[in-house]
Amino acid sequence: MENGERWCQIDNKIDSNCSLTLELNHMYKSSWFDQIVKLPEQMGQGYWQRVQPNSFLELVICDVSFHDNMKMSSKEGGNSLNLGFCLGESIHWSVAGQPGEFGLESGGVSVYGDNEASNNCQYERDRRFQGLTIKFNHTESNGALQHLPLHKLSAVLAANCGLYYNTQSTPALKRVVHEITHCQYHGDIKRIYLEGKVMELVAIYLSESLMEKNLSSTSTSGLSRTDIASLQRAKDIVDANLISPPSLAALAQRVCLNEFKLKKGFKLLFGLPVYAYVIDQRLERAFGLLRESHMTITEAAYAVGFGKAGHFSEHFKKKFGVNPSDYFRHLKR
Repeated sequence: MENGERWCQIDNKIDSNCSLTLELNHMYKSSWFDQIVKLPEQMGQGYWQRVQPNSFLELVICDVSFHDNMKMSSKEGGNSLNLGFCLGESIHWSVAGQPGEFGLESGGVSVYGDNEASNNCQYERDRRFQGLTIKFNHTESNGALQHLPLHKLSAVLAANCGLYYNTQSTPALKRVVHEITHCQYHGDIKRIYLEGKVMELVAIYLSESLMEKNLSSTSTSGLSRTDIASLQRAKDIVDANLISPPSLAALAQRVCLNEFKLKKGFKLLFGLPVYAYVIDQRLERAFGLLRESHMTITEAAYAVGFGKAGHFSEHFKKKFGVNPSDYFRHLKR
């Protein structure tokens, strides 16, 4: 392969002539915009889908369940930095030359790549494995995507021995991942939509996952390590009490900060004032409830702490640009 070119080789550890791995390898070598490989009926149910909006970006969606235990190996190379989301049951794998086993639990997020790797993955029978992997090519970029701060993701890997940096997904990340994996558009509209959603996803990931680890020094200017730790505790308290959060004065007292530093530091570190953050997180959780359950809009609004459904709808429209009833009617359709 030419220097910097991405490549991927999939093998069945038991059957070298496996029809599934032959099709997967063909998919990875293809330059088609959007393609799907379905799992043969005798092997199980599900599919792999690979979408390439441009030469810099590709998305791989997996949703499979095998009738029997399946072990596949994969080798990847090239200047690729990956962001992976575990959407189904937990998955585990080993890496050639590395001791022990690696894994990602349901709801987990992992940054990996930057080096050639050979992995062995075990798919246990009758378990549903779902995932989304977004792959960025370091050597190519175009349009708005060239502004993605991939160097921050690379810095995380370098600090973590260059293998995997795992965190847990958040309601905001889950929302955008769902919108990507359930995209209803086609052709050029789909390209534009997915590029925009990937930018939104990376922005949320950097804000919610990396900022909490104090990896963005410019955002924490003027805050000491003790302040940052107190603000993180404040966020944890708010997250655990979204339905009935403490007052600003009570929250400041619990984390040993004065109200001024709490208000200023919270916005610096997490991008929103405390009250606005509460509203935003309630909206994200309500979105998840409406997407994953049979709750009505009124039930979801009350479940996350809104006293009136109208109040919820007003904030929902401000955040997402559409009324919740219209949005979920379109989504179900």
